[in-house]
Amino acid sequence: MHEVALAQAVWRQVGAEMARRPGARLAAIRLVAGRWSGADPESLEFALRLLVNESAWCEAAIQIRPLPLGLTCKTCGHAFEPPEMNLACPACGGRDVEVTQGRDLYLESLEIEESDGQTHPPRKTRRRRK
Repeated sequence: MHEVALAQAVWRQVGAEMARRPGARLAAIRLVAGRWSGADPESLEFALRLLVNESAWCEAAIQIRPLPLGLTCKTCGHAFEPPEMNLACPACGGRDVEVTQGRDLYLESLEIEESDGQTHPPRKTRRRRK
């Protein structure tokens, strides 16, 4: 189950950000998990919850937003989201397709409340795993 390693990598990013903000409270961790990222969102959330629960920020919410699979037909250029595992282009029936979305897994943002009580908008990150 490689979700444990993925959760640990996310947790290192979270820890690095929180180390720069002593006394701050982590309110939420937001991830994006593509349909073809290779990560099971439920297992990833479970593994990350174990790490969060053992930290000073045990009340932090974990939100994983699914990212659908997006394909583009190399024959006709039609962009589409395939139903289930039928990768044939619905426009021309071609099977020469390119994955344009859905392989990514990344930490989208952190919601952090500073020790002065101010909540800052989520901090966006764009590290991607392909």
